[in-house]
Amino acid sequence: MRVTSMIPQAQYDIQQSQQQLATAEQQVSTGLRVQQLSDDPSASANMVRSLMESSSVDQYTKNVSALQSRMQTASSALSQVVTAMTSAISSGTAGANEGLAASNLASIASNVEGVLQTVVAQANTSYEGTYVFGGSATKTPPFVQASLSYSSANGSSSSPLTANTALTAGSETTISDAATGQSFTYTAQSGDTVATLEQAVAGAVSAGTLSAGTTASISSSGQLSIGQTSTGSGVVVSSNDSALGSMSADTGSQVADSYAYVGDSQVNSVKVGDSLSVASNIPGSTLFGSNGSNAIASLTNLVKALKSGNSTTISTATQAISTALSSFNTLRVPLDEGVSELNSQETYLSQETVTLTTQQTALTGISTAEAATNLAQAELDNNAVLAAAAKALPQSLLQYLQ
Repeated sequence: MRVTSMIPQAQYDIQQSQQQLATAEQQVSTGLRVQQLSDDPSASANMVRSLMESSSVDQYTKNVSALQSRMQTASSALSQVVTAMTSAISSGTAGANEGLAASNLASIASNVEGVLQTVVAQANTSYEGTYVFGGSATKTPPFVQASLSYSSANGSSSSPLTANTALTAGSETTISDAATGQSFTYTAQSGDTVATLEQAVAGAVSAGTLSAGTTASISSSGQLSIGQTSTGSGVVVSSNDSALGSMSADTGSQVADSYAYVGDSQVNSVKVGDSLSVASNIPGSTLFGSNGSNAIASLTNLVKALKSGNSTTISTATQAISTALSSFNTLRVPLDEGVSELNSQETYLSQETVTLTTQQTALTGISTAEAATNLAQAELDNNAVLAAAAKALPQSLLQYLQ
């Protein structure tokens, strides 16, 4: 036997044995059977797919968690609205009794005004700096006290705006009407003037979007004035037209107990599963406004009725609140169902996380007992190889020398 043929084989056996020992030691320390793709290509490929699924589940879980808190805040606000409106019905029923003293009616009217303020406050509920019931308009309160007149920042007696003043192309001027519950947005085109805007507002009145008596015109002070007659419920006006400047409510023109919705009708949704999205809001116009339950307007009308002292009018206004409350309870159902759906999805995602984790462990992991057994066997095999090499190599060298 030639010593040159024995040494490489012995070195190879030792290297293989030590590699197996190192692998066994790594399995014990990491709890993983597959350390790299070459260890098990099939398991590694399945592991990649499983990890991608886990990433999606983690994101859906975060979405559910964030949405749950937001929707629970909204649901709590709506529950307080129900309580407040129920209180208003009781007050209205008491106020409809004939023969009540004026002081009693005034006290009841004050109570209902408080209910109205509570409902408006809940309609303007915010969560982490964003308003819940404004549709996609989440940065400003969706319900704003209405005023009879707004004036532009630009324009003055010395430098008045005129009917021929050019508007900024692409700019928007929005008028939200407290009585109709609708908003009219005018988008200026190239070549449009203040006169064009005035005509557009008149058209919106004819169409019923804005209340009768709503006008846009140049005031005696040279500013653009948008507003209503003294009998109106008021409007809220905004503009980003640089020619007009911002629009501000005129001092003293606020209408008591009158609010306009300045949000939009967009229903936002969040994906919480591969094929599941949950609506995260109900627009305030639907829940509280004239396009939905009419909750705020019905409370406003009850306040006015109580101040008038007419028992028949009070009774009618109270019945309107009962109708509004019934409608409100129906309209809030999708939000409550959404909260329940999120709770169910949270449970499902939690179970899916456990399933995927178990799957990943099965694909690449190894039990403590199996890893310990493998290590013991690798140590035994390594010792045997080293012992065999120790006996074979000296003998082969002696034979070679002889």
